[in-house]
Amino acid sequence: MDRDFELQALQDIRRRIAALESLLDDLPELFESRFRQRLQPLLDQQQNLLHDNAVMRQQLLLRSDSRRGRGRFSPLRLLPRPLSLSGTDVGALPTAVSADPTRK
Repeated sequence: MDRDFELQALQDIRRRIAALESLLDDLPELFESRFRQRLQPLLDQQQNLLHDNAVMRQQLLLRSDSRRGRGRFSPLRLLPRPLSLSGTDVGALPTAVSADPTRK
């Protein structure tokens, strides 16, 4: 009777091992699939950015062509002006000196 029980337990263990080995065989494909799912939104965003970049470059070229007759064109005119970070600006970023709590 103990022998039959041991044989049954051994068969159950062998079935479990076979099932686990099957899962291990599928694991690389599962990881690859999951990776592709997570990567796809980034690839879509990259495509959108590349498209937007191409559109903006085309617009810049069109503006450049249209302004050639009116003097020198500078693409820098299209960029927003940089913020001044002097101490008098309301929205100025704190510096190490101005953020020092021990300094008065």
